[in-house]
Amino acid sequence: MLTEDLKKIWEIIYGNPFVFAAFVSVVLPFAVILAGYAINLFGEAFATLVSFFVDPWLVYVIVNYLFFPGVMLHELAHALFAVLTGAKVTELALFKREGDTLGHVNASMRGNMFMIAIQRIFISSAPMFVGTGVVLLCRYLILTLTIPLWGKILIGYIGVAMFFHMTMSVEDIKIYVKGIPIFMGIVFVVSLIVKLFVLK
Repeated sequence: MLTEDLKKIWEIIYGNPFVFAAFVSVVLPFAVILAGYAINLFGEAFATLVSFFVDPWLVYVIVNYLFFPGVMLHELAHALFAVLTGAKVTELALFKREGDTLGHVNASMRGNMFMIAIQRIFISSAPMFVGTGVVLLCRYLILTLTIPLWGKILIGYIGVAMFFHMTMSVEDIKIYVKGIPIFMGIVFVVSLIVKLFVLK
Protein backbone atom coordinates (compact mmCIF):
# COMPACT_ATOMS: atom_id res chain seq x y z
CA MET A 1 0.00 0.00 0.00
CA LEU A 2 2.76 2.42 0.98
CA THR A 3 4.74 1.47 -2.13
CA GLU A 4 1.76 2.23 -4.37
CA ASP A 5 1.17 5.59 -2.66
CA LEU A 6 4.82 6.54 -3.14
CA LYS A 7 4.64 5.45 -6.77
CA LYS A 8 1.59 7.69 -7.33
CA ILE A 9 3.33 10.64 -5.68
CA TRP A 10 6.39 10.09 -7.86
CA GLU A 11 4.22 9.94 -10.99
CA ILE A 12 2.72 13.33 -10.07
CA ILE A 13 6.17 14.80 -9.45
CA TYR A 14 7.72 13.32 -12.58
CA GLY A 15 4.72 14.20 -14.75
CA ASN A 16 4.97 17.95 -14.16
CA PRO A 17 8.27 19.53 -15.31
CA PHE A 18 8.03 22.43 -12.84
CA VAL A 19 7.18 20.20 -9.89
CA PHE A 20 9.97 17.83 -10.92
CA ALA A 21 12.50 20.68 -11.12
CA ALA A 22 11.37 22.03 -7.74
CA PHE A 23 11.67 18.57 -6.19
CA VAL A 24 15.21 18.02 -7.51
CA SER A 25 16.32 21.54 -6.51
CA VAL A 26 15.18 20.96 -2.92
CA VAL A 27 16.28 17.34 -2.49
CA LEU A 28 19.68 17.34 -4.23
CA PRO A 29 21.52 19.96 -2.11
CA PHE A 30 20.39 18.43 1.16
CA ALA A 31 20.95 14.84 -0.02
CA VAL A 32 24.68 15.64 -0.20
CA ILE A 33 24.73 16.71 3.46
CA LEU A 34 22.64 13.69 4.44
CA ALA A 35 24.99 11.31 2.62
CA GLY A 36 27.99 12.89 4.35
CA TYR A 37 26.28 12.61 7.71
CA ALA A 38 25.44 8.93 7.07
CA ILE A 39 29.07 8.15 6.20
CA ASN A 40 30.19 10.00 9.32
CA LEU A 41 27.74 8.01 11.48
CA PHE A 42 28.99 4.74 10.00
CA GLY A 43 32.59 5.73 10.72
CA GLU A 44 31.75 6.70 14.30
CA ALA A 45 29.78 3.49 14.84
CA PHE A 46 32.70 1.42 13.54
CA ALA A 47 35.17 3.31 15.75
CA THR A 48 32.88 2.82 18.78
CA LEU A 49 32.59 -0.90 18.06
CA VAL A 50 36.37 -1.31 17.78
CA SER A 51 36.88 0.70 21.00
CA PHE A 52 35.12 -2.11 22.90
CA PHE A 53 38.09 -4.35 22.09
CA VAL A 54 41.00 -1.88 22.14
CA ASP A 55 41.76 1.38 23.91
CA PRO A 56 39.60 4.26 22.52
CA TRP A 57 42.76 6.38 22.33
CA LEU A 58 44.28 3.81 19.95
CA VAL A 59 41.16 3.95 17.75
CA TYR A 60 41.51 7.76 17.61
CA VAL A 61 45.17 7.45 16.62
CA ILE A 62 44.37 4.87 13.92
CA VAL A 63 41.53 6.87 12.33
CA ASN A 64 43.27 10.24 12.48
CA TYR A 65 46.96 9.38 12.12
CA LEU A 66 47.41 5.87 10.73
CA PHE A 67 44.87 6.76 8.04
CA PHE A 68 46.66 10.03 7.19
CA PRO A 69 46.49 9.40 3.41
CA GLY A 70 42.72 9.92 3.75
CA VAL A 71 43.32 13.33 5.32
CA MET A 72 45.68 14.29 2.49
CA LEU A 73 43.25 13.12 -0.19
CA HIS A 74 40.46 15.03 1.59
CA GLU A 75 42.40 18.28 1.41
CA LEU A 76 43.58 17.64 -2.16
CA ALA A 77 39.92 17.14 -3.15
CA HIS A 78 39.06 20.58 -1.76
CA ALA A 79 42.00 22.11 -3.65
CA LEU A 80 41.18 20.30 -6.92
CA PHE A 81 37.57 21.49 -6.96
CA ALA A 82 38.66 24.99 -6.02
CA VAL A 83 40.85 25.11 -9.13
CA LEU A 84 38.19 23.45 -11.32
CA THR A 85 35.50 25.95 -10.28
CA GLY A 86 37.70 29.04 -10.68
CA ALA A 87 38.52 29.80 -7.05
CA LYS A 88 42.07 30.60 -5.96
CA VAL A 89 43.81 28.32 -3.47
CA THR A 90 45.63 30.58 -1.01
CA GLU A 91 46.84 27.95 1.43
CA LEU A 92 47.08 24.16 1.39
CA ALA A 93 48.03 22.08 4.44
CA LEU A 94 47.75 18.38 3.61
CA PHE A 95 48.48 17.17 7.14
CA LYS A 96 48.83 19.77 9.87
CA ARG A 97 47.34 19.37 13.35
CA GLU A 98 45.52 22.54 14.43
CA GLY A 99 42.99 22.07 17.21
CA ASP A 100 40.45 19.52 15.99
CA THR A 101 41.59 19.63 12.36
CA LEU A 102 44.35 17.64 10.70
CA GLY A 103 44.65 19.72 7.55
CA HIS A 104 43.01 22.58 5.72
CA VAL A 105 42.59 24.42 2.45
CA ASN A 106 41.94 28.14 2.23
CA ALA A 107 40.43 29.33 -1.03
CA SER A 108 39.44 32.75 -2.28
CA MET A 109 36.12 32.69 -4.11
CA ARG A 110 36.08 34.54 -7.43
CA GLY A 111 33.49 35.58 -9.99
CA ASN A 112 29.84 36.60 -9.81
CA MET A 113 27.40 35.41 -7.15
CA PHE A 114 26.44 32.37 -9.22
CA MET A 115 30.06 31.24 -9.60
CA ILE A 116 30.73 31.86 -5.92
CA ALA A 117 27.70 29.73 -4.98
CA ILE A 118 28.97 26.93 -7.26
CA GLN A 119 32.44 27.21 -5.71
CA ARG A 120 31.07 27.03 -2.17
CA ILE A 121 28.95 23.98 -2.97
CA PHE A 122 31.56 21.96 -4.86
CA ILE A 123 34.68 22.91 -2.89
CA SER A 124 33.07 22.09 0.46
CA SER A 125 31.54 18.79 -0.71
CA ALA A 126 34.52 17.72 -2.87
CA PRO A 127 35.87 15.06 -0.44
CA MET A 128 32.60 13.15 -0.72
CA PHE A 129 32.73 12.96 -4.52
CA VAL A 130 36.47 12.29 -4.74
CA GLY A 131 36.27 9.93 -1.77
CA THR A 132 33.52 7.88 -3.39
CA GLY A 133 35.57 7.65 -6.56
CA VAL A 134 38.73 6.59 -4.67
CA VAL A 135 36.91 3.97 -2.59
CA LEU A 136 35.19 2.48 -5.66
CA LEU A 137 38.45 2.52 -7.62
CA CYS A 138 40.29 0.75 -4.81
CA ARG A 139 37.57 -1.89 -4.65
CA TYR A 140 37.73 -2.37 -8.43
CA LEU A 141 41.54 -2.69 -8.40
CA ILE A 142 41.50 -5.22 -5.55
CA LEU A 143 38.95 -7.37 -7.38
CA THR A 144 40.48 -7.17 -10.87
CA LEU A 145 44.25 -6.74 -10.59
CA THR A 146 46.51 -9.78 -10.50
CA ILE A 147 49.02 -8.51 -7.96
CA PRO A 148 50.66 -9.86 -4.78
CA LEU A 149 48.67 -9.84 -1.55
CA TRP A 150 50.72 -6.94 -0.15
CA GLY A 151 49.64 -4.82 -3.14
CA LYS A 152 45.98 -5.53 -2.50
CA ILE A 153 46.46 -4.75 1.21
CA LEU A 154 48.06 -1.42 0.28
CA ILE A 155 45.22 -0.52 -2.08
CA GLY A 156 42.68 -1.58 0.55
CA TYR A 157 44.47 0.60 3.12
CA ILE A 158 44.16 3.64 0.82
CA GLY A 159 40.45 2.92 0.29
CA VAL A 160 39.72 2.54 4.01
CA ALA A 161 41.75 5.64 4.85
CA MET A 162 39.79 7.63 2.30
CA PHE A 163 36.47 6.29 3.55
CA PHE A 164 37.10 7.58 7.07
CA HIS A 165 37.99 11.04 5.77
CA MET A 166 35.49 11.60 2.94
CA THR A 167 32.93 13.35 5.14
CA MET A 168 32.24 17.08 5.31
CA SER A 169 33.62 18.84 8.38
CA VAL A 170 31.51 21.34 10.34
CA GLU A 171 33.40 24.13 8.57
CA ASP A 172 32.73 22.50 5.19
CA ILE A 173 29.00 22.36 5.94
CA LYS A 174 28.96 26.04 6.96
CA ILE A 175 30.51 26.99 3.60
CA TYR A 176 28.19 24.61 1.74
CA VAL A 177 25.04 26.06 3.32
CA LYS A 178 25.98 29.58 2.19
CA GLY A 179 25.85 28.43 -1.41
CA ILE A 180 22.57 26.49 -1.19
CA PRO A 181 20.02 29.27 -2.03
CA ILE A 182 21.57 30.23 -5.36
CA PHE A 183 22.56 26.63 -6.09
CA MET A 184 18.93 25.57 -5.69
CA GLY A 185 17.94 28.12 -8.31
CA ILE A 186 20.61 26.84 -10.70
CA VAL A 187 19.54 23.22 -10.12
CA PHE A 188 15.91 24.19 -10.72
CA VAL A 189 16.68 25.74 -14.11
CA VAL A 190 18.94 22.86 -15.19
CA SER A 191 16.42 20.24 -14.00
CA LEU A 192 13.60 22.00 -15.82
CA ILE A 193 15.57 22.09 -19.08
CA VAL A 194 16.54 18.43 -18.72
CA LYS A 195 12.93 17.42 -18.00
CA LEU A 196 11.54 19.42 -20.91
CA PHE A 197 14.06 18.39 -23.55
CA VAL A 198 15.72 15.15 -22.39
CA LEU A 199 13.41 13.29 -20.00
CA LYS A 200 10.22 13.82 -21.95
